Amino acid sequence: MRLRNRLGTGLVAAIVGVALVATACGKSSKSSSSNGTTGTTTAQVACATGTITGAGSTFVQTIAQQWIKDFQAKCSGATINYQGVGSGAGITQFNAGTVDFGASDAVMKPEEEAAAKAKGGDVLHIPWSAGGIAIEFHLSGVTDLKLSPDTLAGIFAGTVKTWNASEIKADNSGASLPSTPIQVVHRSDGSGTTNAFTSYMTAVSPTIWKAGAGKDVPWPTGQGAKGSDGVTAAVKQTDGAIGYAEVSYAKGSGLGIASIKNASGSYVQPDADAVAAALAEATVPADLKIVPNFKPADAKAYPISIPTWAIVFAKPADAAKGKLLKAFLAYAVDQGQSAAKGLYYAPLPKDLQDKVKAAVESIQA
Repeated sequence: MRLRNRLGTGLVAAIVGVALVATACGKSSKSSSSNGTTGTTTAQVACATGTITGAGSTFVQTIAQQWIKDFQAKCSGATINYQGVGSGAGITQFNAGTVDFGASDAVMKPEEEAAAKAKGGDVLHIPWSAGGIAIEFHLSGVTDLKLSPDTLAGIFAGTVKTWNASEIKADNSGASLPSTPIQVVHRSDGSGTTNAFTSYMTAVSPTIWKAGAGKDVPWPTGQGAKGSDGVTAAVKQTDGAIGYAEVSYAKGSGLGIASIKNASGSYVQPDADAVAAALAEATVPADLKIVPNFKPADAKAYPISIPTWAIVFAKPADAAKGKLLKAFLAYAVDQGQSAAKGLYYAPLPKDLQDKVKAAVESIQA
C-alpha cells in the first residue's frame, strides 16, 4: 500500500495513545494535532524489568537515547543500553548474538536476514522513526545554500570542485560564493545513512552519480569519518566542507543545512513536516520494509527522507529480555513519538503507526 496525502497534517501530529497490556508504571499525555484528528488522551506505559542491549544506527541515536531516558524514568527496574556504531555494525552484532536488538536505516540484505533466521528464527523490521538526511556545510560567509539533485551529486562525485562553480551559482542566483575548494566528508563505516543518501543520488541523478548505492560505496572523492558524529565534527573543523548526517547532528553543531530541490522544483529544508510529507508517499509493504520515495510529488516534501528500523527476533530466545524489549518498543512507537518533532524527527503517520504497533505486539515474549 501507499501512504498518501489523505493523511494530511496528521502525519506530524502527536498520536493517540492506546492502553498497553502489562504492569502500569507511568502515564504520558498526548496533545491534539493541528488538524483535530487526534484528541488529548492518557496511555499507560507497559513496564518490564531487566537489562537489554542494542546497537546500530547513529541516525536514530538521538531519539533512541531520549526514549531510553524517558522509559527508564517510568520503569525503574529497566536498563536499556544502546550504542550508535553504524547500521552495518549493528546488523553484524545482532547476527552475532552480542546484542538483543539491532537498529538500521537500511533493511537487512537477504543473506543477512537468512543468517539471522538460521540462528534465531524469523526477524521483524520495526519502523520506529523517520527523519531527513541533512546536507550539512561549513562555508565562511555563507549561511543560505540551495542545491539541486545534479549539483549535489556532482559535489559528491567530485566533478563540482569549488564553491563558486557554475552549477552551484545556478542554484543560488545572486549569492556571493567564494572560490574555496569543496571538501567532501562521507562515512567511513557501514552506514544505513550512506545507503539512503547514495540511493537518493542513484535515483535522482544516475548520469552523474555512478558509484552505486549501499551501506558502503567506492567514494570517488572526499575523506571518511566514522558515524554521523564523526562526519559532523569533520565538517565543522574544515572551512569549505560538506557532509551528510541526521538533522540533529547538524543542528547541534550549528552547521549550515542546505535546502534541497525536490521533484516539484521547490527547495526544502529537512524539518519534521517536510519529512512527513515525503514519508506519506513511501511504499509500505506488509513486512514494513518501507521503500522511500526520493522523488515525492508534494511541493512541501524533503526528498532525502527515510524511515529507520529496530531489528528484532519475532520470538526472542530469552523470554525475560524479550518481554523488556517488547515493552520498550511499544513505548517508542506509541508515547515516544511525542518526542520526535522536538528532536528534528517526524512522528510515524497514524496508519503506519497502527501497523507498527501490531508488529510489536506480535513479538512472542
